[in-house]
Amino acid sequence: MAQFLFRGLRLPNTTILSKTATCCKCDKNIFKLVSNNPPFVLFLNKKFYSSQSEKIPAETLETKHALDSVDIFGENKDERRKEKEKAIKNLKIGFFFIGASLMMVLGTGLYVLMDDNYYKRDEDEKDIYPVRLFNRGRLAVGKFFESMRAPSYEKLLPDPLPYPYIQPPYTLIIEMTDLLVHPEWTYATGWRFKKRPNVDRFLEQVSQNYEIVVFTASNGFNVYPILDSLDKNNVIMYRLVKNATDYIDGHHVKNIDRINRDLSKVIMVDWDVNSVKLQRENALVIPKWNGEDGDQQLIQLAEFLNVISASEVNDVREVLSYYKQFDHPLEVFKENQRKLLEMQEEQKQILGTLPINKARGSWKDKYLYGK
Repeated sequence: MAQFLFRGLRLPNTTILSKTATCCKCDKNIFKLVSNNPPFVLFLNKKFYSSQSEKIPAETLETKHALDSVDIFGENKDERRKEKEKAIKNLKIGFFFIGASLMMVLGTGLYVLMDDNYYKRDEDEKDIYPVRLFNRGRLAVGKFFESMRAPSYEKLLPDPLPYPYIQPPYTLIIEMTDLLVHPEWTYATGWRFKKRPNVDRFLEQVSQNYEIVVFTASNGFNVYPILDSLDKNNVIMYRLVKNATDYIDGHHVKNIDRINRDLSKVIMVDWDVNSVKLQRENALVIPKWNGEDGDQQLIQLAEFLNVISASEVNDVREVLSYYKQFDHPLEVFKENQRKLLEMQEEQKQILGTLPINKARGSWKDKYLYGK
């Protein structure tokens, strides 16, 4: 507008602009021209600018129209408008179905809460009906989350085998991951499970006196194929997976109160204390296996378990409570075994041979407890 103010005839009189009139140069702003110039000067200025506007070529108008149909991103405005309208339509349909689904869920929930007598127990009849309905809903939600944390079934194992079938006197519950196999991952092969040294020998020796149960927090579709490949002789009697655990404080915990066995005859072997924290007195926590090839820990574990069964321990919790204080209980057991053998050699020189399975109670205690 600065150019517009000083174009045309330069006369001493100034031009005053005010709104409410259309500018003779551009049609975008509205002004009212107030001037003290003579009428012929105003006529010449108007004539000059009108002739300038009449000389705009047609190509320029077409280009301007084409540019008006394109946005700043170079896309067609009509197409973008259609896409926007379609997206809004789809969004409305989605919100409709979501709202309808929520209404159906809420309606079904209210119907169940009003008719189901299970949630009406222990209600205070003095409360108004909306409060009682709210309390029923809170109880139902709590029961739902409790069922998600609890195992899928109350009895994890069936009843012991009746006579004349042979039921082993003890039950061994052992973790699979990092005790029997070790998971490894590489870019070339993906996930693989490495078999621990002496696994076959361990399972064969222990299965003679123990009911072997593999209990792990992994999913069943991962566990079953591994155990099928690992247990060629079918000595593992039962397999318990993730849905048999209790979810407590962010950990999948093995609750053997549901195991349907006498806990005085149950031994849990694991490397994670959090997994056995509900029945720590029944657990033997040993270091995890990280894939070393020269590992011999399963041989020591088999010897430990066979000594318990050979000694006919009435309550394994007494033995396990003693070894609970050590970080490497099998190493302590090995040292106790060495001391016992030395004492046996000394005793042989005096009284002759003294077999372990016929030894007196004090000898058994020395072998197991180190007392």
